[in-house]
Amino acid sequence: MIEREIEVKLLGLDIYEVEKELIKRGATLIAREYQENLNIDSSVNPIKNNAKGYLRIRYVKNLLNNEENIYITFKEQITNKGVRENIEHTSEITDKEQMISILKLLGYDIYDIGYKNRVSYMYKNNRFDIDTWDKNTYPYPFIEVESKNEQELYSIIDELGIDKEAISTKSIAELKKSVKIV
Repeated sequence: MIEREIEVKLLGLDIYEVEKELIKRGATLIAREYQENLNIDSSVNPIKNNAKGYLRIRYVKNLLNNEENIYITFKEQITNKGVRENIEHTSEITDKEQMISILKLLGYDIYDIGYKNRVSYMYKNNRFDIDTWDKNTYPYPFIEVESKNEQELYSIIDELGIDKEAISTKSIAELKKSVKIV
């Protein structure tokens, strides 16, 4: 599956207040998940030298229906000017350990795992993911807003009265570095 995404992160907000506002406006709860995110790279042939993006294996447990899935994704960064625009190249896998064994044989020897809880809402065709990572990954909860295009994304942020200073196009790796968690 290949999917184009346009998103920003909203930092430093009271996520519970934003969630209450979304619910009040009629947002629909679409997911409540526990995730393990394993970012993968190579010390000999780093991904950033060949492509702009990163490789990830994500285990997802849907807490609404107890379904479990594992995905491998190369998240190809198109831009981070004004919004983060990525193309996600994703495939579902059934055996995470075998996939890791294959990647190790190919020279991928850097593994960084992070754990998060995610609550997701849809509001006017925009996805709001409220992410709370483990303290070793990123200690502050934030909201990702994903939309079909930049104009629609900024329009919904304006409608909700969110301060432009809260908007970030940083990746989770960049946010992690910004608080000196490495």
